[in-house]
Amino acid sequence: MKDILLRKFGYALVRDPQGAATRFPGGMSFGTNLQAAHIRNGKLVRDYDLGSGLVTNIGVLALAGDSQWPQTSIVTNLFKLLKWHASGKGVTAAAFTDIKIETDSTVGGQTPVSGTQVFTHDQVGTAQKWVSVATIAYTGNEAVTEWGLFNDSTLARTTGTPFTATTANTATVTATPLTASSTSVQGETQHVVHTTTTPRYGLITSNTTSVLTLSFSAASGWMVTTTGVIGSTPGSTEAYTLRPVMWDHKVFSAINVVNGDSIQFTYTLTISSGG
Repeated sequence: MKDILLRKFGYALVRDPQGAATRFPGGMSFGTNLQAAHIRNGKLVRDYDLGSGLVTNIGVLALAGDSQWPQTSIVTNLFKLLKWHASGKGVTAAAFTDIKIETDSTVGGQTPVSGTQVFTHDQVGTAQKWVSVATIAYTGNEAVTEWGLFNDSTLARTTGTPFTATTANTATVTATPLTASSTSVQGETQHVVHTTTTPRYGLITSNTTSVLTLSFSAASGWMVTTTGVIGSTPGSTEAYTLRPVMWDHKVFSAINVVNGDSIQFTYTLTISSGG
């Protein structure tokens, strides 16, 4: 049982037993499920019920701040953008602090695929389901062992690296390579900046062409990569990577693919009222 504490809006608590986020304050609960259909030569090899994924700390933070994004004339709501499926070959158990695929695929899974999004509900309306389905095609042999759901199609960028200055909730990049966020431009908002020399990550909430502003508090922009708690500021000249928000991460027993195979991933988020 892991408790994810978000220190941006007082405290929001999400309990995450065995990889299924289950409860928000106030009684609303939700659970996740990932299924995979392994296809070869147009025929089903095997269906897999991979069970619950693991909703990440950065994903919950992005959801908690969904009303805070500065854009008004473009789509920035988290679940509208959470449609990009990618797979990998890492074997370390998923953790709520994860922000990326552990080990990228080299035969197709490293390129995120846009999933279709479907909303369903039961007859009495107490449980609603948000479903995203995507098919990843593979160009070689690989043991597929992990999957992630992201809000962007580019998993890693190093635009403007390294920093030239940092504070508790800002980072200044080299030169002016960024597209500034505004009421009509997303820019780098709702993305993650990640450092490794001092292992930190932060959720970008606005940016100019050279300065990233993190989180919703002037004192708590950087989180420790291994623990998810607020940490010290990384060095002012460190290299960094820009990443999308990874909402959910699942590690599972290998699905062995060969050239020409595909896997159709079906992710279901069930939201129930009451409690």
